[in-house]
Amino acid sequence: MKIKIIATAVSLLAFFSAGLTSPAHATQPVSKEYTTLVLNQGVPTIDVMRTIAGDSIDPIVIFTAELFNKSGKKAGTIAGFLTDLDSSPTGSETRFRNISFSLKGGQLIANGAGEYKASDLPLPQELPSTIAIIGGTGKYIGARGEVKTSRNADGTFRHVFKLLK
Repeated sequence: MKIKIIATAVSLLAFFSAGLTSPAHATQPVSKEYTTLVLNQGVPTIDVMRTIAGDSIDPIVIFTAELFNKSGKKAGTIAGFLTDLDSSPTGSETRFRNISFSLKGGQLIANGAGEYKASDLPLPQELPSTIAIIGGTGKYIGARGEVKTSRNADGTFRHVFKLLK
């Protein structure tokens, strides 16, 4: 249970800190040169957080999966969570994603919000989502860019990274 409380605290911290940037960062010119990295993700293991009484905390979903390069060789792991922010009467939801891509040599960290169908726990197949790369560790220290995630028909995912040089 302590892990789930910690995970909730971390998710709230990440959510609130994701929107905080200094004016100096907001006005920096963006490089048009980037490196592309493509990773494929296996079907994720999904866990819905639960209260002490065992009731689900529907808005918070934790997931993990293995990552593979284009040739199918294991490239690392992905771990993250989704938090529901808003539901509309039309059946769509806005969900905040906080994701860590653990790769050889370090991690890439991504945050952002996207639209989901209320009935789709994972990302809808027909609606790819792009979120910001907000940093990294090791050889990815200082990473900036974006990652576009698409769900395949078989439940796997494809992540296309554009990392600024």
